[in-house]
Amino acid sequence: MSETDMSTSAVAATPVVRKDRRMERRAALAASGGTVLEYFDFAIFGLLAATVFPTVFFQDLDGPAALIASFATYGVAFVARPVGSVVFSTIGDRRGRRGVLIATLWIMGLATVLMGLLPGYATIGIAAPIILVVLRFIQGVASGGEISGAQILALEHAPTERRGRAGSSVAIASPLAQALATLVLAGLTAGLSREDFVSWGWRVPLVASIVLLAFAAWVRSGVTETPEFVAAEVRNARRTSPVEVLKRYPGTIVLLVLSYAAPACIFPMVTAFGVAYMTSAGGLAPSTTFVLFLCAQLVAIGAALLGGRVADRIGSRNTMLIGLVTLAVAFVPLFPVVHTGNVLLIGVCTAGSVASIIFVMAAQASFYAYSFPVRMRYFGSSISYATTNVLFGGTAAVVAAWLLSLTGGGVWAVTAYGTVLIVVNFLAVLARPARPEPVEELLDDEQGVR
Repeated sequence: MSETDMSTSAVAATPVVRKDRRMERRAALAASGGTVLEYFDFAIFGLLAATVFPTVFFQDLDGPAALIASFATYGVAFVARPVGSVVFSTIGDRRGRRGVLIATLWIMGLATVLMGLLPGYATIGIAAPIILVVLRFIQGVASGGEISGAQILALEHAPTERRGRAGSSVAIASPLAQALATLVLAGLTAGLSREDFVSWGWRVPLVASIVLLAFAAWVRSGVTETPEFVAAEVRNARRTSPVEVLKRYPGTIVLLVLSYAAPACIFPMVTAFGVAYMTSAGGLAPSTTFVLFLCAQLVAIGAALLGGRVADRIGSRNTMLIGLVTLAVAFVPLFPVVHTGNVLLIGVCTAGSVASIIFVMAAQASFYAYSFPVRMRYFGSSISYATTNVLFGGTAAVVAAWLLSLTGGGVWAVTAYGTVLIVVNFLAVLARPARPEPVEELLDDEQGVR
């Protein structure tokens, strides 16, 4: 039977999914709000890992070792993501998306607040970095169920012709959160002495994130369960296990893992490792670096909106390919131009890299989600995204620092690593069958890319 015939027969056997425009907008806001909190927490942690944590939590180590240990702590959350993705996505595919996303929000938010209250190494000794790692792990577990779930919440409330824009509602959360984090830290570093910032100022944004947590929880609690999941419940669609998803869609999962490898790696490579490299090797003042990254995030907000609209016109696959090409153009010269000290060139390459990643992310949401049927969608998308971030995102800053040390400061190795990932990523996206994404009513559990 042809794919079209399968789609037709599935639609005929499936209740019509009716979607409400008002709830579509609230779902997009709920997805975006929760993800803003996650990215704010991750952005703050990444920036602090590069500037403050080596002193506060790893002061018994020498400079390079302290920085690597700090970046390794940053990567713990990426290692924890698959745990959260398995647990929360399994529940989400069985019980629904809404309740899971409220739980992940609170777990993630409270872990962040506790980080801000944690005493440093000078106060409680080795217990400080240990507790920091535990809290970072908990934060990572919660985030493992957050992003893919938020994307699915927005996508399944949106009609087919607005799926790209629904996906962009989550993508836009990243630059918004990064911009907010950059503004907060820039304000603190400008208004406080170095001693005060290291002593207590770095804690302010972590504790203050409870405001974002409260707002996001309020918005998310007002969202109904997604129409596509409800329709699957009505027709009593068979529930599946994670093992079954892995058995039925191994090729799809491998392709999806590789299809986001470059953005997953290069984003922390630019925003975490890049901060340290620009100040140490490039001689840029921390305030200048903050301004550069703020401008990059503002450009990326526009890229997220553009990526969603482009995906609605030409499809998520083609949109991702375009974004990967522009990422290569911007990223390859980024670290080499740092040595020129030309702030304009550094800013253009930084903004181009970050904006390209967010452009890709806007399309990645539907590219991932609609590779799986409804009852397998949360787990399939979540485990793919989490695995990508473990393999490529969580290791990015550490690998970059290690390559720099291995080559005696040769930044070419870092650039080469990122470039190879872009090529592999591009080929993986090409390898995914270029088929129309399933219509919104198609809930049959045979749908998907094998």
